[in-house]
Amino acid sequence: MARRKRVLAGRGDENFLVARSGNALSFRATDTKAAGETGRPLIVFESGFLATMEHWAWVSEKLQGKESTVFYDRSGYGRSRHRTPLPVTPRTVVSDLVDLVRHTRGKRRVVLVGHAMGAGIVLQAAAELEDVIAGTVLLEPPVVTAAPGAVPSGRPHDTGIPPLFVGSMRIGCGDLLPQPSWAGKLPEYSTRLCDDQYRDARLWQAGEREAAAGMGRGVHEGLLARVPSPTDVIAHHDADLSGYRRLRLMTPHALDGFRPGRLLLSRHAAERAAEIISEANGRVR
Repeated sequence: MARRKRVLAGRGDENFLVARSGNALSFRATDTKAAGETGRPLIVFESGFLATMEHWAWVSEKLQGKESTVFYDRSGYGRSRHRTPLPVTPRTVVSDLVDLVRHTRGKRRVVLVGHAMGAGIVLQAAAELEDVIAGTVLLEPPVVTAAPGAVPSGRPHDTGIPPLFVGSMRIGCGDLLPQPSWAGKLPEYSTRLCDDQYRDARLWQAGEREAAAGMGRGVHEGLLARVPSPTDVIAHHDADLSGYRRLRLMTPHALDGFRPGRLLLSRHAAERAAEIISEANGRVR
């Protein structure tokens, strides 16, 4: 009960938006005077699977005072509440992001940034928000598939989170989980809150809903063909970006010094990604 209370209290600097779906989305918005005076677009960030906006801590610190940003948690994560009576679908997740963008952008154009599974969400939202999108940045995006919902060749089908595990979390077994991989790799203020979120059943229930909806298979050739704006792709130097290289306006960036899938947990790699995001934002209007 104490841990749940800390999770729902967050850091105390969050705002809320009730989306069309009925979900209450928790977000942090920072408007920087310098960015506003130069007409730079607003940057909106989308997290990956089982991740919250705390995982963007190194990126957020690097961009502070330079860019206007919005970080948020999808329904069920962090302080965000899952309130829709309908099952989670890729459509409702994208709809929530679209509502957040329209609520926070004012008259500014927007650059969408998505990490891992969030890359597919960002691309779908960009196709819907064509009139306001200035660009997209994809961090460690999934491998591109030929058709919607397809599983990348050579990869096992993701069956989601075992129900027994989620049930154990519901009865308070979070303290029995092993130390997570990101422990000690994020700033202390983010690590403390992340640990509470990691051991709270709400995060795993949200992940269970997203896995059941097939959210991890969201990038396919048809979707890429609809992306109207310049796209920067940031990934490990060994990543397969062949599907993205067919994009006419795609700019690839290969980084090292981190384990694949852990870009945001490496301070050096995350700060370099933040620099690339800022540079991309400076090229568009």
